[in-house]
Amino acid sequence: MALEKIARKIPSSSWEATSEKLIDIVLNSPNANKMPSGLAKTILYYWQRDQLATEIGLQRLLEASMMIDPDKTTSILKELGFQELVTVLENQ
Repeated sequence: MALEKIARKIPSSSWEATSEKLIDIVLNSPNANKMPSGLAKTILYYWQRDQLATEIGLQRLLEASMMIDPDKTTSILKELGFQELVTVLENQ
């Protein structure tokens, strides 16, 4: 399942908390160099427009966090109660 479909399964009431957790992964990981510069620019674009807590913002954050630290990303999603999404991500 594409990240777009996975992001759609996150309820809008959880967008803010999910985006904050994924931002932490992206900003604090020692593996940040794994993220392509184009994706980093896209994330900055959405951040400047306060759109990271939207469906498209979550898609980009999921993409980046799965590149940078997939284990931490799945751990955060489990913590937020999205076990079904973790299962899908792990089987991709």
